[in-house]
Amino acid sequence: MKNLIIISTLLFFTSCTRIILYANGFKTPRYESEERIRSFTKTKEINDNKIVFLKDTIELKRTLKLFSNSPGIIIADSSWKRLNFQNKKENCSAPVENLLMYLCDINSNAVYYTDSNLINYKSIGLFNKASQNKLEAAHYILFLWNTSMGKNINKIKAWENILEEYAQCNYQTFWINCDYMADWYGVKPGKKIRYKLDRK
Repeated sequence: MKNLIIISTLLFFTSCTRIILYANGFKTPRYESEERIRSFTKTKEINDNKIVFLKDTIELKRTLKLFSNSPGIIIADSSWKRLNFQNKKENCSAPVENLLMYLCDINSNAVYYTDSNLINYKSIGLFNKASQNKLEAAHYILFLWNTSMGKNINKIKAWENILEEYAQCNYQTFWINCDYMADWYGVKPGKKIRYKLDRK
């Protein structure tokens, strides 16, 4: 799902691309504002306190890079070490749903690794702003999303429901928004994003 999120954020180059995305439930991307996004999350019953807003295009690029090898979700332990659930060398690619069901039982150092990008990402203070609670959880779960995901937002909500049902340990979830914000580009919120394909 991560690949589709990034595609919906970065592409819409051709009519063919748009057809594929529309077929997968995505909507035309628009320049957004916090007000519009919060209105969207209200209709989707997403907790405002879990939303992480990025401040500029630099943070957006860092975010997309951080999630580049994940299915739209990052799971970290209390030290912000990243859960390695797509270990190609060991031919291990566990379904996200299973990992979330047994999150509290995953405590082996063998499956967590230090990702300097994640450690640096945590240090910029985004999570402290989004959460009313201190960052003292046993596990942190980061979701990548944007408003053009359409019905695909339900996939993330399903992941969160699994946590609520099965996870008995202390965890925190964050919804990291990767919409293009109107004030970054000096345009009116709600304006359609139109991309140009460079032809060489």
